Amino acid sequence: MSSPAPPAPPLKVLIPLHHSFDILDLTGPLEILRQARTVSETSFPSSTPAAPLFTTTITAAEPLTYSAQKLGVARDITFADAHQQLAEFDILMVPGGAVPPVINSGVPEPIALIKEFAELARNETGERKRTILSICTGSLFLAEAGVLGGRTATTHWGSIEVLRGYAAAEGKVGAVVEKRFVVNGDGEGLRVVTSGGISCGMDAALWVVENVGGEGARKGVERQLEYRSRVEEGVVVGEE
Repeated sequence: MSSPAPPAPPLKVLIPLHHSFDILDLTGPLEILRQARTVSETSFPSSTPAAPLFTTTITAAEPLTYSAQKLGVARDITFADAHQQLAEFDILMVPGGAVPPVINSGVPEPIALIKEFAELARNETGERKRTILSICTGSLFLAEAGVLGGRTATTHWGSIEVLRGYAAAEGKVGAVVEKRFVVNGDGEGLRVVTSGGISCGMDAALWVVENVGGEGARKGVERQLEYRSRVEEGVVVGEE
């Protein structure tokens, strides 16, 4: 992968939470994005302040959203504010967890937010490219929102057959594969990245870090977290 010049200012990441999301689906990739800096593998950590590659914002229906592990996470903005400010964000990161009950309940979020973000990207002019990154069963939200039609996707191994059901019965997924993560770049201003569970989501986030800041930025995060990634086990489909 090439090493593009780091962006300035940082890319803005929006994270929608739902009831009984998985806490590690959130915090694993979140920490990777938080640690990503405009530094190389050998200079991290450094006494010289380095610019962050990303900033993150959490949106949710309630002031406090409880994970499947009964840990409460405070939102930064409401869903109404997220819709109003959506054009400002470059990346939408969708954690998994107890997704089918949310879909079956008929509540509008986060599906409405996913649909609107994808529509923004489709109508984009210029070279800007937005990214949707789903972790684990978060890909089921993407399928329900119609984002995975014609695209290759993955999810947690325990929900692979559920995702295949979307592909076979409703045509909402192009193809389903069992990989750590799958990157789709379709040339329409929208990149869609789906991942398997937890550690796969961390690897997918590291792929995003490298795509934005280069290999040195990715290796710097791995060194700081003392994490040996398996980014080579992800697949890229149609990436420019």
